Amino acid sequence: MNATTVLILCNVGSRDVMIQGKPPTPAREEGYRLLQAYDTVAPQLEFPILAPCLRYILARHPSASFRLILLGTDQPDPAYRSTDTLHFAELAARRLPDLFPGLDAQWRPIQGINPSLYDEAFEWFGDFLSDLAGTETALCYAIISGGTPACNMALLLQGVRHFGDRLRAVYLPQKREPLELRAGQQIINAFREAAAVEHLERLDFANALPQLERLQAPPGLIGLTRYAAFRLAFDFRSAQEALEAALRDGDPPARDFITRHLRHDLDTLLEGTGPERLAALLRELYWNTVITWEHRRYADFLGRVYRLQEAVLRYLVETLFGLSTDLSPAVREENQRQWEETIAANPFLLKYLQACEVDGQPLDWRTIARPTYKALLSYATDETQGRHADGSPFLSPKDRGRYAALLREVNRLDPLVELRHRTIIGHDFEGVSEEQIRQKYDEPLGGLRKIMGMLGINIQENPYRTVAEFVIRKLREA
Repeated sequence: MNATTVLILCNVGSRDVMIQGKPPTPAREEGYRLLQAYDTVAPQLEFPILAPCLRYILARHPSASFRLILLGTDQPDPAYRSTDTLHFAELAARRLPDLFPGLDAQWRPIQGINPSLYDEAFEWFGDFLSDLAGTETALCYAIISGGTPACNMALLLQGVRHFGDRLRAVYLPQKREPLELRAGQQIINAFREAAAVEHLERLDFANALPQLERLQAPPGLIGLTRYAAFRLAFDFRSAQEALEAALRDGDPPARDFITRHLRHDLDTLLEGTGPERLAALLRELYWNTVITWEHRRYADFLGRVYRLQEAVLRYLVETLFGLSTDLSPAVREENQRQWEETIAANPFLLKYLQACEVDGQPLDWRTIARPTYKALLSYATDETQGRHADGSPFLSPKDRGRYAALLREVNRLDPLVELRHRTIIGHDFEGVSEEQIRQKYDEPLGGLRKIMGMLGINIQENPYRTVAEFVIRKLREA
């Protein structure tokens, strides 16, 4: 079979083969008798459902080749075997190529199940179509007028499952012409909606987005999902543009939702500076880390813990020392100069840093990085050494106790940072599991939540969950 082949599948029912205008009964016995006398009876055979459907399908694809597979029942229960249509399917497979030259027709028995039971039929057709779906097929038509309701339902559902958008459903209404039903597309859309909802429930917006686009979901919902995907990737500029597009194209409920919950969420991230923006970034990074943990992406989770610890240290240094840790090209030189001058201006601090060691080597306090952040914060929270240049205590006893407790919680992340260094996103190729993480840090999310609370950063309302719940609710209302 090649890419220009059209596959046609049909369940053969007890009225799909007729002779002189009447269905042969009982189907199994009479079908077998007609097969034995095929050469004599062939010109008398009629196919009142199959023939019109085949003419309809073949006329729509004049340059294609066609493969027809007819399915007849062959039940294991002797009580119902007289109604089996396997011989009708064979009769049709032999006769229809004469009526439709060039048609490749075959038949298959439906065996080992009760064809009136929906679950058994569903499983049988799943197995049967799994082999066919692997072939190159331009389109697959399912004729769902003959056969049992259970087998037709199974053919339609499994056809959609295995062929997706390539499936077409054809039905012959009584005393009317064949028509293509949109049932296949409706089922596909139901599957896509279910997939989109599952991704949204996991806050996996990037994978929900293509499902919503194929569904042709309302523009406001697509825009909100795109916004959340960009925001989760820390692409705040693109997220803001997506949000404005959703506000422009969305319906009134979407516009109201954006106005009430999201319109200015990114302002500080886009326009803020210093500790204020760092606090906003920490909030985003916390939610991002939680979502990564829930997705069970443990190496990526460790990478975010590493960044979160560093960001907390930066935030504390900027807050307590008034030093910028921003090393972007536009401000690097000026921030480096202020860093060195401020530290050198405090002889107590300078002496403390010059005495610090990292892995047995003197600390390079001029380097704006994690080791220096930790040394600065250790100095600030040291009751005996933490002093301003004039000799006054660097922190009040109350603040010293609060920041010392916070620093202890932040340093508790060190084992996870070391674990991160050994993974593929660090400096090695070791794997990592949830169990390994919990051995180093027993309550990962609880610990991170505690740090955010000690920083006074509000994480109660997760904007990603808010967006997901709104999109899911509106999808289900559509």
